Order: sequence, then C-alpha cells, then structure tokens
Amino acid sequence: MSKKINYLNGIGIILLAIILWKIDFKQVFKYLKDANYWYLLLAYPFILMNIFLKAVRWNFLMKTQGVRNSIFESFYVYLWAFYFGAVTPGRIGEISKALYYQEKFDNFGSSLSPVVVDRLYDVGIRIAMIFILYPFYSHLFHLKYVDFIILLSCIIAGIVVLARYKSIQNIIITFSKFLVPKKYYATIENNISGFINDIIKMVTTVKYLAICIVITIPSFLCYCMVGYFILKSFGINMTFTYNIFCLAVSSFSVAVPISVSGLGVREAVMIFLFNSIGLGRESAVLFSLSIFALSPILGFHGWLVNLIMLIRNHIKKRMKVKVN
Repeated sequence: MSKKINYLNGIGIILLAIILWKIDFKQVFKYLKDANYWYLLLAYPFILMNIFLKAVRWNFLMKTQGVRNSIFESFYVYLWAFYFGAVTPGRIGEISKALYYQEKFDNFGSSLSPVVVDRLYDVGIRIAMIFILYPFYSHLFHLKYVDFIILLSCIIAGIVVLARYKSIQNIIITFSKFLVPKKYYATIENNISGFINDIIKMVTTVKYLAICIVITIPSFLCYCMVGYFILKSFGINMTFTYNIFCLAVSSFSVAVPISVSGLGVREAVMIFLFNSIGLGRESAVLFSLSIFALSPILGFHGWLVNLIMLIRNHIKKRMKVKVN
C-alpha cells in the first residue's frame, strides 16, 4: 500500500514538471527582476504572527486538558516542528509537537489530540472563507452559487446523519489516521476512546470553540496578508478578498494523495484561479511556489531557535559543573 502511495505522489511531481515546461520563464524572470522586495520585508512579521497565534491556540487547547505551558515555549516548539517537517519524511513535524509535551500527559493519545484539533481549526477557517467569498466570485466558475449552496447543504446533511448515527468517531479516526504516521498511530489505539473524547470536547464546548475561533481568524488573516504582500512584491494585481479565496481553495491541494506537499496540484489550482480573473500562468506559478517556500523559511527559523536552545542548555550545564 505504501508503495502505491509513493507512486501516486509522483503524479504531482510530473504535473509540476509539465506546468514548468509550459510556462514562459522570461516572464517569470521579469517578475523577479522588477519585484519590489520591500513588500516581502513587510510580510515577514505577519509570517511570525501567524505562527505565534497558532501556538497560542495550541497552548490554550492543552490548557483545556489541564496542561499548562509557556506560550513562548509553545511558539518555539511550533517553529521547531516546521524544521522537523522539513528534514524528515511523512508528517513527523506535527507529531514532534505531541512528542515534545508527551511527558506532561497521561498518554501519547492525550498529547496528540490538541495537535489534531489545532489542524481542524485551520481546515475549518478555510472552509468558512470559501463559503463566505464564493458568492462574490461564483460568476467566474461553472458552479453557480445556487449549485454551491445545494452541494454544501448535502455535505452538511451528510455530516448530521453521520453524527446522529454516532459515526462522528469514525470521521475523527479517519482524519487522525491521515494526520498520524502509522508507526505512531498504533500507540494511541489502546486509548482511542479518550483520544476521541478529548477532541470532541475541544470542538463542541462553546467556550473553547469561541476562544479558538477568535484566535484562528486573525491567524488566518496574517497568513493572507503574507500572500497579499507577495502579490504586491511581484506587481500582480489582485484584490485582497480574491487573494484570501485563492489561498483557502489551494490549501486543500495538500490533502490530494497524488502529490508531495501539494506540489503540482497547488500550481494547477492556482493557474485555474488566476486565469479566471485574466492573470497568466507565470504569475500563478510564481505565487504558488512563493507560498510553498514559507514552510522551509519557517523550518530555518525552527533550526535557528533549536540551535540557540542547544547552545543555551550547553552553557547552563557548563555553569552547573563549575559551581559544583
């Protein structure tokens, strides 16, 4: 099965190669040459603010389980996870966050549940943005807003039916299997009921839900500001709201099981969305790859923070030895 998945991942790489083969690199280089890189400097604080707010949300989710940690330590771990995700295969980056705080929980399943819910809120805000913004851009696509509402209603009805027949647990289990590598998922199966109950409590308790939504909205808007400044840097004319729509829609390309980190699929989606408002495929590919570059950039931050922490701990140990 894993070999088949690896073969499927190659489809995205082939798709990316075809896209790159067909674009005009002279136009891409022109964008790069004429770029105003000051806008990228303006984007930088929003990149960090986005991750900091995510760390605040994750920290709060752990508090709902009675585990209290420093927000700045959670921020460090969040950046550290990006580094792990960049240098290891699979979804080890996400798992590393649960492993870091594992000793503070009763079991690994409990430490993993806030990580899963943290991702669920990111998915939820993107779905919400697509639903809110689609009426303004439905005229650009074949699927009109009425059809979109009918489709969305069917999806919601399906979720209600599943919940009514107590199949919501199966949804959580399926999502968790996608998020958690097989070697780690086996360790939470013995406590799967507690793992599921923690997740359900986090997403259904009104107080927890409200606080997480209040944190998630500005976090996502910071991410959108980064995208908007990237567009401004390359002189690509796009409204801020359509930028949000593009980022929300394209983010689901990562979940398509024919690509590594959405490469190829994300670019194809961006080309379609950009073409819908008269922008060329070169601008779409450049923007898409710039968004993809955010992960290794954050990975570098994680490596840098991790290096500083290692040096600090080494100095502390040496000082203790001298004192003794």
